[in-house]
This record gives sequence, structure tokens and C-alpha cells, in this order.
Amino acid sequence: MFKQPILRSVTLAFAAVILASGGLNAAEAKKKKAPRKPKGTPALTAAANHQVTIPMGALGKEFLMSASLIPQSGAPTSTGLAGKIVRFELFHDGVDLYESTQGLVVTDDLPARRLITTFPIVKQDEKSVVIDFNKGMRRVFSEIWYGMSTGFSSRARDSVAEVPQSRVFSVKRDKDQLVIRQSAQVRDRRFNPNEEGRYEIRYFFRAYTGKKLKGKEHTPRESRYVRFFETQAQLEKNSGRSVAKIARFDLKKPVQFYWSANTPKDYIEAVKDGIVYWNRAFGKEVIKAGPAPKNATAPDSRHNIVQWVPWDSAGFAYADILIDPRTGESRHGQAFMTSVFAVSSKARARALIRALREQAKKAEEKEGDGKEHRHSLFPSSKVCRVDHALWANQLAAGLEDLLANEAVTDAAVLLASQDYVREVVAHEVGHVLGLRHNFAGSLSATMNHKELDEFFTAYLKGENLDKYKDKMSTHSMMEYTVFKGSVFVGWKMRATKEALPHDKAAIQWGYFDKMDVMEKKMFFGTDDHIGRYGDLDRFDYGVEPVVGAYSEIAASLATLPNNVIETFIRAKAPVDPRDAVDLATVNLSPRSAAAMIASDYGSILKWYRSGTRSLRLENKFEFIGDLNYRDRVKAHWDSLNGQVTKLGGVDTALFGYLPVTLKLEAKKPDASIVPAEKIDAAKLTARLEKLLDSPAYVEFVGLDEKKYKFTDDEKKLIVAQGKKYFTELEKELLKQLFAAFGRATRDIGFEATGELGEKNVVSQLESRIADLARAVILAKDTKKIAGRLTKAAVTITTFKHDHATRLAAAKALTDRIGSFKSWAKDAKADIHAKLKADIDGQLNIPNLKAFDESMLSRPLRQWYLKQAEILALLPAKKKPTPPRK
Repeated sequence: MFKQPILRSVTLAFAAVILASGGLNAAEAKKKKAPRKPKGTPALTAAANHQVTIPMGALGKEFLMSASLIPQSGAPTSTGLAGKIVRFELFHDGVDLYESTQGLVVTDDLPARRLITTFPIVKQDEKSVVIDFNKGMRRVFSEIWYGMSTGFSSRARDSVAEVPQSRVFSVKRDKDQLVIRQSAQVRDRRFNPNEEGRYEIRYFFRAYTGKKLKGKEHTPRESRYVRFFETQAQLEKNSGRSVAKIARFDLKKPVQFYWSANTPKDYIEAVKDGIVYWNRAFGKEVIKAGPAPKNATAPDSRHNIVQWVPWDSAGFAYADILIDPRTGESRHGQAFMTSVFAVSSKARARALIRALREQAKKAEEKEGDGKEHRHSLFPSSKVCRVDHALWANQLAAGLEDLLANEAVTDAAVLLASQDYVREVVAHEVGHVLGLRHNFAGSLSATMNHKELDEFFTAYLKGENLDKYKDKMSTHSMMEYTVFKGSVFVGWKMRATKEALPHDKAAIQWGYFDKMDVMEKKMFFGTDDHIGRYGDLDRFDYGVEPVVGAYSEIAASLATLPNNVIETFIRAKAPVDPRDAVDLATVNLSPRSAAAMIASDYGSILKWYRSGTRSLRLENKFEFIGDLNYRDRVKAHWDSLNGQVTKLGGVDTALFGYLPVTLKLEAKKPDASIVPAEKIDAAKLTARLEKLLDSPAYVEFVGLDEKKYKFTDDEKKLIVAQGKKYFTELEKELLKQLFAAFGRATRDIGFEATGELGEKNVVSQLESRIADLARAVILAKDTKKIAGRLTKAAVTITTFKHDHATRLAAAKALTDRIGSFKSWAKDAKADIHAKLKADIDGQLNIPNLKAFDESMLSRPLRQWYLKQAEILALLPAKKKPTPPRK
């Protein structure tokens, strides 16, 4: 599945035996015996000193050459490159390697030769020629193993990296294939000519038989509902049409998968279940699963392996396949499962949360430093591409939610982890079978956030879950879903016998040409669609995106005190005691917490923009274009109104939980929705203090799996730090939300109805934005500032909110964003008048003959200039122009 070195995917060499033409010899003809089958192309073999022997009978014949790139840092997992069909040709001074031009040129009438390299001849006789493979292979092609649906690209096919230094250290015959292992320094001059990556390049050569398979293409209409991985695009003869064949296995015999020997015993059954799940989609036993042969590890060209990788700081799981570049036939595939998914206890969960948060922080810092960051000299061939910070934060949040549940035990954590692994393995095996991502899976969910939460609580308590068997959190295993959703899918794999609907329909389309997926117009959206649709994203959940975003906010607010305690547990009781941190130095980040909440808040605001597209709504239309634009916008508008009503109105959905007192007309949300708690530093602190004395935290298990207690002094410290954290969170969240208001286009009402409206959800939102800005800018504090105005002593009362927050509030009332240009004109004038009256009154300016800021002492002058900065953003109401006489 789910952007430090990033774990790479694996490629596998694939093979076949080519049948050469032949006939009966004279003796056989005399005896009138049945003709022998031709022997085919002789295989390449190993020679002395890691050289390669090419039989004379193999010259001019086609071979399939494929390669795996294995980085020699971090975990040595592999990146797969595209296979090439090649032939060897002998010349007086060397053996040339040529790539087949089939599919790369539009006509055979004009001769073409695609030279890859020339190998020096070591020795030669009438039977064979021995070549120095290492000296010839001074470049490596960097084209990835699957096509990008962008048509034919000669540039991508010819992209290479240099190999300035290398050593072939192993050449071995493995039945009818030759495996060559080359240790290499690799350089790509396109990015940094001074950077040299260290890799093992593993080459696989087999005689190629082009099976007479027609292959299958996506049509534009089918691609709207299902997508498989494809070969690199090829050119049809004469027409030059770009053609790509989908990747799928030949089902004439079972497809055998293996789990690696190092798979932990607690997870073997889960891995097996994830592999054979797909038999449900095929409707028969197509997939078999078993333990890998001794010493077989990925990449292995003969075995489809789910490889366990002990690496907690790695990213998501990854997979890839090797496909026949002409026909699309899948020959082999492999997946990597990292140990980050093995959450076998509460202590383990706590350790992973710490590691995940650190990963996310590093990833965010790299993104924010303005520099280009590349994790490899080669294009990524990861099937599961995901922003690393996003993935780490969502999994950490899921684990924090898990630990916040009072019912959780080590046994329950292990069970949840096993079901999570079931789902992840099934996802990766789905990729090996050819399926691309389907991030629209949750748009068919039949359980809401509250029901998913209720399932998870009952699941952790070990209660009967039969009533959830008919529920669905997604209709596709190829989704990236939230932690609870993944656990639900894994549990459902154990509890039922059915495949998820889109999985079955997709497999039946790809392998058996059945059209249910299109006829039923099933929701589908893959990596190419991320950013195109507002309700299509990684790790989202639910059919209604506005309701979903609100529910995520509610969940984040509910676990804030628990997350504070867990942070201090990770500091007090790490895996290694040498990593323990003085609790007084623990750094809580209100900015990060505010950013997560603000991100979900922004997910609500984006639906006020008419340009936000909905896959769920558009799926009802036969086509997407100008002719039905108004109908689509109207559907968007109706959906927004329905969801806001379900949440209890604009006040409840967007303002009821904010840390400011406003006069609201808040209604209770629908019974299916868990209300968001109001953000109140005092109440959050009280909850924190109460939690510290609860059974879950009076005694706890640390990351080292030993039992600990907080001392009374440590509890006081945690409460004091928590209070500061919650107070700062209030400030930081308001600043970030005001910034979000300043970016939030709100044109959906006018686009849908042709009028602005006085009482619709847009006017209500803008009215409340003005109310919120007014409350934040004008709210007074009890603190005083003493100073002098010329010679007179003056004491003024300060404002409650800090200057940065008040400034952000004023900027949120910008004319550049809103339902119309003057949407905030009256509000700005009103705030200006009240703020100016307050300033003038406190400084007694109206009673002065003249006033200048230089008359104020330093503290008062600084205060005055800050208020002037805010006033400048809020123009006063202009006096009406008198009529002409």
C-alpha cells in the first residue's frame, strides 16, 4: 500500500522457452516415427571468473532481459525496471546486445537497430562465445516496469544512468535462466553528477517465447470504472497508434504465492488469508499460498513472495509485477510487508507512535525547506505511492485512538494488528494480480463514522460482532482507508466468505471480460484522480465528505488529553532506557495538532467552492462537460446543504466547537454523528488530570514492556504542561482557521442558484466569519499597560487575544475571497468603528487638541501601532456622497 530511505518495490524476472523451427532427420524419416519437439533456444550459462557463455545457437534469438535495482543502504529491497526483449549478435571484435524494435517502430520496411551495448569477447570457439558482461554493462536503463497511461514515450524507454564502477560477483544458471548480480556505483547526470548511489543490479536472462496472446486494453469508458496496470505503451504497425496491454496472469495453472521464512509466527495466518482472499473474487481456487522454499527471498524470479522486512521506520508496504512487454502477461510478482504493521502489544503501539511521529516530522521538514528531495537515482516504481508524512501521521493517530480506548488489552492490540496485516497483504497481492488503486472504495461504505467507532469498541472488548457482517467500510481492497477501517476489513475477511464488490467485479472484468463493474457504474478513482475530486483521497472515510471531515475533527478533539499522556509515556519509558527523556524537556507541539484539525476544517470549507468536484455525484452522469455543468453544480449544492443540515447547521458544523464565545443557533447533529466537543483549555486540562488517575494510566506498560507509574510530581508537571499546550492550541487553531477562511472560495451558492441568497449556507458562513473576527479582534482582557501620553499618566486595558491572532482575523475579511466583493464591507466598517472608539476612549484622544503617536511612551506606542495595523485592514465606512444640486 501508503512518501529516510523509502522502501522500494520488487521486480521479478520472467521467463519462457522459445520453440525453434526444426524437422525430422533422415533416420527418423525412414523409421516413420513421430517428429521430435524442437529443442528451442539454448540457455545462457556461467563461465569462469563470473563471465557469461553464449551458445552459438542462441545468437540472433530473442531473450527476455529484466533487472532489479537493490539499494545498498537501509533495507536492501528492490525497484523493478521494465523488461526488454533483446538478442545477441556476434561481430569480430565483440558481441552486441540489441533491443527488439517490435512495438517501437511503425514499419519494418525501413531497417532499424537499437543497440544497447557491446560486450568484449573473452574467448570463442565453434560452440560458444564467452563475454565480459561487467565491462559491457556500463549503463542501466531506468524505465519502470509499468506504463503510466500517457502513451508511447521514446524518451522514457531510453532513459539511462551511468555505471562508472562495477563488479559482477555472481553468475548462476537457474534452470533455463541466467541470473547475473552486479555491484555498482550508479550516477544520473540529470540531477546531481556528483551523487553516486550504491546498488546491486540483478539481471535475469531467459529465452523468450512470445505466446500468442492477444492481450487486453482498457477502453476510455471502462477506465472510468476499473483500471489494471499496463505494459509500457507500444506502437502499432503503420497507424502508429499507442497500445498498452493490461497486466494479468495466465490462469491455465494456479498462481502460487509464498510467505517468506522470516514472517513472524503470529502473522503467518494473516498473511495467508490476505493472499487467498482473491479466490473469492475469482469465484474459484486460482491462488495458492504456502511457505517459501528454504533460502528463497525477494527478489526471486521463480516465486511470488510476500517478503517480511524487519524495519519499523520504513514506509508502507509495496509490490510489483513483471509483465511481458508485448502481451501484458504477468509472470511473477512480489510484495514487501514491513514490521511497522506488527503491532503486537500496547508497548509496541507506543513505540511505533513515537517512530511514526518522528518520521512524519522529518518528512514535513524536508517538504518545507524549499529543496527538491529525491530518494533514489531512479524513477519510483512503487505501486503504493503515498506522502510519507500523511501515512505516518494517520497510522499514529489510529494507534493513539486504539490506546485511548479503555477496553484495550495486549491481546486486543495483537488481534487488531493481525487483521490490519490481512487487509494490507490482500491489498498488495491485488496489485500483483494487476489491480490499480481504487481510492473511491469508501464512497460505497454502508456504515458511518459512529458505527465504525462502535464496531471498534465492541471488537476490542471481544463482543459479538455478527450485526456488522453485512456492513461495508469500503467496496474495494485497493483503497487506503483509516486504521479502524482497515481493521474492520481484516475482521470481515475472517468473519465472512465474500469478496468486496469492486474487487470481484474488477477481477471478473480483467480476467473473464465480464462487465458488471461498468454496468453497475461502480465508484472508481486511482492515483491519477487524486486532487481531481474532493471526495477522493487517501485515508479518507465515508460517503459524505463534509460529515466525514466533521467526524475527524470530533475524533481528534476527543483524544487530545490521551495523546498528551502518551507523549510523556514515550519519553519516560522508551524501548532503550538510554533514550529516556527528562519529562521537563518534553516538547508538545500545539502547532502540529492545530494543523491536523485545520486540515479537516479546510476539507469542509472546500465544498463551498463550485470548482470542487465530487466523484460520487459525477458518477450519476453519463458524461462530464459543459452541457451538464449546471446540473452537476446543482447536485453539489444540494449535497452540501443536505450534509450541513445533517450536522445541525452551519453553526454546529463549523463554529460550535471553536474556543470563542459566539451567539449561535446551534442544533444537535443527526443521531448517527458524534458531536465535536468545544475546545476549552480549562476543561481539557481537567480531563487530562482525571485521566492520569484512571485505571488505564495509574499503572501503564512502557515501550520496553515493563510496568511504570508516574510520580505525583510528574503528574503535576504533565498537568501544567498540558494546560499550556491546550491554551496555546486555542490560539494556534484560531490563527490557522482564519488563514483558511482567507483562502476559502465561496461561490457555490451563486453558481448553483444564480443569486447570492440571504439565508443560505454561504451567507450564514460568511456572517459567522465576521462574527468570529469581531469577537476575536474586540474581546478585552483584564491586563493593564501603564504609560504616559505627553506628561499625563495613562493606563489602558489590553485585548484578550494576541496580536497575531487578531491580525489573522482582520485578514480573513479580505475582499479577494467571498461570495461577492463587498461581503465583509459592513462588518469591517463596524469593527473599525468600535475598535477606533475603544482606542480613542482609552487614550482620551477626542479631548486632545492634536494627537501624534510620538506623544506616547514606548509601551503605549507599541500597543497603539498594533491597533493601527489592524485598523488599516478594516476600512471605515465612507460617508455617502451628497447629491448634486
